[in-house]
Amino acid sequence: MSRIKWSYFLTFFQVILGVIYFSAGLSKLISGFPNIIGPVWLIDELSKYGLGLFGYFIAIMQAVIGGLLLISRFRLIASLLLLPMHICIFIITISLGWKGTPYINAVFLFMLLAILFDDRKKLYSLINSKPLSFSLDTNKVYVATFVAARALAVFLKY
Repeated sequence: MSRIKWSYFLTFFQVILGVIYFSAGLSKLISGFPNIIGPVWLIDELSKYGLGLFGYFIAIMQAVIGGLLLISRFRLIASLLLLPMHICIFIITISLGWKGTPYINAVFLFMLLAILFDDRKKLYSLINSKPLSFSLDTNKVYVATFVAARALAVFLKY
């Protein structure tokens, strides 16, 4: 497939995922807001277990990530933010035994992975960039902080 046609598909994937997540987040926050997919009753359901604030967090993050996906400049960061959220949604739909929804989510996951695959050079440059060079004093602070944090964690546990 030519590079231009693949670029059209990626733009299509980006916009579809952006609209889906933006509308899913806003429909949880604003009663009657039209959405394509996602349970609008999530906040009410989570509130029964004292997790209402978590429901609001999910809704806000869906709206923010969806909005970022709609802006081409933020495609990579939005895709990276969306990956763990979407994998969790995918696993939940499988765990709850929802019929059909895991297949739809698998297609969305494929779309997301295709976007990330296309940006693999940017991702690789982030991972493979030269690490910050610390001075000897900074290394001492790093080691001392690490040891202190681990000691505190062990102390609090026992």
